[in-house]
Amino acid sequence: MRIRALDSIRGLLLLQMTLDHFGRPISYYLYQCFGFFSAAEGFFFLSGFVGMLAATSKGVKDPKQSWMRARAFKTWRYHMVTLAALAIAAYFLFPQVAVFFKGLYQHPLQGSLWSVALVNTPEYLDVLPLYVIFLLIASLVFPLFTKATRKRNVLCLWLPSLVLWIAAQFGLRDACNSIFPQWIYHGDFDPFGWQFVYFSGAATSAWWRIARKSEAAGDSLAVRSVKRLTPAIIVLLVFCFLWSHQFIALAQPADFWTSKVHVGPLRFANFFTFMLLICATVRRWPALLDFRATNVMGRHSLDVYTAHIVLIYLWMATPGSIRYHGPWNVLVPVVACVLLWALAKLREPRVK
Repeated sequence: MRIRALDSIRGLLLLQMTLDHFGRPISYYLYQCFGFFSAAEGFFFLSGFVGMLAATSKGVKDPKQSWMRARAFKTWRYHMVTLAALAIAAYFLFPQVAVFFKGLYQHPLQGSLWSVALVNTPEYLDVLPLYVIFLLIASLVFPLFTKATRKRNVLCLWLPSLVLWIAAQFGLRDACNSIFPQWIYHGDFDPFGWQFVYFSGAATSAWWRIARKSEAAGDSLAVRSVKRLTPAIIVLLVFCFLWSHQFIALAQPADFWTSKVHVGPLRFANFFTFMLLICATVRRWPALLDFRATNVMGRHSLDVYTAHIVLIYLWMATPGSIRYHGPWNVLVPVVACVLLWALAKLREPRVK
């Protein structure tokens, strides 16, 4: 079961992440433009949400969710091909970005093995490994979500993710990484923190499925509760927007609360309320956020995201006289987005 608006939103988030990674001046206006969170949180959340929808619809024919393991292996292949190609290209053609693969060059055998195991993840190459890990875990957890018939069951399945996220705020990742060689780069994203975003998306999807059944049976308490919370959600979002952009005379929160690496508590709360508003909008006006151009990008998110990594590395290898000056630092990112859209269109199946 696909919801067109969700694919469109995922496509929009891919475009925003691409423009963010190309840097200023565009990223100055786009990065964390809605508050203390970025497009990455939305993409992880919706991946969990959409993945849960797919698990529910495919559960009858594929109760063990083997399709998720196949998707994880495909993502792993995309990651490994991209990593190998970029490392070779950087060594022979683009020395400006060779620094990102320093550990791999200095320890070719160990570096390759740790890269295959998704432990060594150079910059911008750390998101796809997370998806591989989350998909593998989800292939075991999502069947339990699909069998949940009460909201309390969903809550119980979601609690371990909450506990891991709390532990992530207090150094769980550093403790785990200490067992590996120091030259390994583990990426910017804490998997113990970011899994909470992904599995919160899945839990929200499972909760939404149960709430719809309750509503069909005449019990609309859950739906009414969300509607009552809408004004408070809007107030909170406006406050966080003004606070994050320093329109309110309050000191900015400490990094603990808004950390992107670990998904700080305020960051998650701000993001989750924003996603609740988006979900409510999609539910009430499904066509409002459905855009044909970004819909196709959302449907082919793996191809688009992988290609965006290659474009970012090519951009970083470009001389500073181009990267930091107009019109190139505006024109090139826009052209890159058009190329990503064209790639998605090419990946569309041909209709005979």
